[in-house]
Amino acid sequence: MHGLYPFYLAASRWVLPALAVLVALFWVAYFRAARPPKRVIARFADSQGASYPVTVAEGFVGRGRRCDVALPDETVQKAHAVFYQKNGGWWIASRRGDVTVNDVPADGPVPLMDGDMLTLGRTALTFVCNDPEQEDISSFTPPTGALLLVLLTLFQAVMGGQLCLRYWTELPLMLPVCFGALIAGEWLYFLVGRWIPHFHMLMEIPVLYLTTLGLAVCACASPENLYKQLICALLGMAGYIGFTLLLRKESWCYALRFVVAGITLAVLLFTALFGTRIFGARNWLSIAGFSLQPSEFAKIAFVFVGACGLYVTTQKRLNRWFFLAFAAAVMGSLVLMVDFGAVAIFFVALVIILLMRLTDVRLVGALVAAAVVAGVLVTVLYPYVASRFGAWLHVWEVADAAGYQQTRTLIAAASGGLLGVGGGNGYLSGIAAAETDLVFGVVSEEWGGLIALGAALCFVALGVLARRLAENTRSAFYAIGVCAAAGMMLFQAALNLFGSTDLLPLTGVTMMFVSRGGTSLMAAFWLMAYFKAAEARPHGLETERRRYY
Repeated sequence: MHGLYPFYLAASRWVLPALAVLVALFWVAYFRAARPPKRVIARFADSQGASYPVTVAEGFVGRGRRCDVALPDETVQKAHAVFYQKNGGWWIASRRGDVTVNDVPADGPVPLMDGDMLTLGRTALTFVCNDPEQEDISSFTPPTGALLLVLLTLFQAVMGGQLCLRYWTELPLMLPVCFGALIAGEWLYFLVGRWIPHFHMLMEIPVLYLTTLGLAVCACASPENLYKQLICALLGMAGYIGFTLLLRKESWCYALRFVVAGITLAVLLFTALFGTRIFGARNWLSIAGFSLQPSEFAKIAFVFVGACGLYVTTQKRLNRWFFLAFAAAVMGSLVLMVDFGAVAIFFVALVIILLMRLTDVRLVGALVAAAVVAGVLVTVLYPYVASRFGAWLHVWEVADAAGYQQTRTLIAAASGGLLGVGGGNGYLSGIAAAETDLVFGVVSEEWGGLIALGAALCFVALGVLARRLAENTRSAFYAIGVCAAAGMMLFQAALNLFGSTDLLPLTGVTMMFVSRGGTSLMAAFWLMAYFKAAEARPHGLETERRRYY
């Protein structure tokens, strides 16, 4: 059987990239075909005959271009007022400007009825609710996603077969079990999902592609941890389903935000004070022989608290300041852990969340300026961070010192070419932290540049999908959650990819789903619940009544 390996390797080096390209092309076609209908659920009409359709269940009205209802009136504030649905009806509340409803000043949230007259600045509007119009922008019936899953399954089977033949004489049982369990699990998920209304496999295909690469990397670089990786993948899938169900209950999430924030801060502070230091950062906890990285789960909680606190568009300022205080405490705990890569990821999520709520740009600008000052202080106080920045864009000059990891990654990626040298046949996997910090180089060397490019494009695809979901979801809660989650994933992937190839300083962060690490894998799956929750209940469908305003 082992004599078959050279022939199988020669063929699979061409077949795998071809399947990866087909998966990418069919995913794009699926994405375009599955465009959701845009439902007009209300309207604002002015005295000049202009009509402003409402396609969201809560949003802003003002002269700002990012407002859901943008008015061409200089006397109107950029984010003048907010409108939203509550208990089956519509409400409006002033945010930064005066609002009158039927010539009565709106001092607080005021209910809106069909035909009500509103005045904002010099603009008079008539509110029309229960508009039956529905504009379907889908050009043809979307496919089920079965063909995409078939192609992905072939990709996984060919990759798993290559690894089994490569390690035939010492074949660990967990290797075929891992690939078999992944394939069985995804098909079970798909078949059950066929019974769920509005179910799509848009988000799942990129995630499963990345997870497959992660199992392949672990099988070659750290086979003794393969069973842990599989268990964490299964726990991640189960947690993802459960967390999605929770996120669909907005009122439950809103009630839990303080509990989640308190537990998150307590665990992070405990880790900062008593955690285990690995590779310079005290960000690990050892419990009953298992090592956990709480900062990975804190990403989920960070998005959760931000979405819960800021999506309530009646703008209770306490919610905003609570979230800012929580964000400062989280990032302060990460600084105590000396985990500056994680601090950067959380800061990006903070900026995304604040900007999505039309927060004053001056506040965001002040936060960015403070972050730049803090970054300079870090390079002064921590010499090893300064050495990484010093080697940035000059790694070949210090190839055997500060630039050792990046130069070896670049050499390995070049030696892999477009098709790769085959799983387990590279040399980069023998370098420290190859299966975590340098994982993009490992994939490039062993599986080829085309498959590695496909991994990078998976994160881009998730970002594009997040934008679509945010534009069509029924609540700002889901829009904030999916955009913040996607922003975290994209930025972290960029730090890993560009850091290992010397386009950015090496920060030591992992690539979600691909890098070895059980905590990271579980947290990454749970983070995807924000995508599925936003997809599951688009606006225009029957919505849950909110009782917490």
